[in-house]
Amino acid sequence: MVELFLNHLRESHLCKFGDRVLLAVRGGIDSVVMAHLFRETDFECAIVHCNFPLRGADSESDEAFVHALGTSLEMPVFTKRFDVEDKVREEGISVQMAARELRYSWFEELLKEHSYDQIATAHNKNDSVETFFLNLSRGTGIRGLSGIPPRNNKIIRP
Repeated sequence: MVELFLNHLRESHLCKFGDRVLLAVRGGIDSVVMAHLFRETDFECAIVHCNFPLRGADSESDEAFVHALGTSLEMPVFTKRFDVEDKVREEGISVQMAARELRYSWFEELLKEHSYDQIATAHNKNDSVETFFLNLSRGTGIRGLSGIPPRNNKIIRP
């Protein structure tokens, strides 16, 4: 599985030898598997976790789990708590959009501050199909008839 993963990274031009990669880990199976796969590579990695305390104790459990995962994989872990509801009130946007904006803004800060090359987020084929149908239902043009792109600037989705 590690060899398939490395081949995918190379063939998709997502990472090159020596890259430093931040791994966005929520605590679900997709991101945990991604972290384990990256651990088996030669890339220098750290884990990043956003805590949007919208689910009470479950949000706290996810953060604790991610810290333990980082320790077990011998990777640094960066975590941050966000006040999503405040951003929703201020900007009049959805919780999902507010969380996305906060998350990606922080990722950009970390990339610059700690000299990382990319941020990897974990998605599976179901996520990509869901994105396709969401775009379709919104009446997208031909360019929107796709799933999640494997790269968006410094964001990679292996």
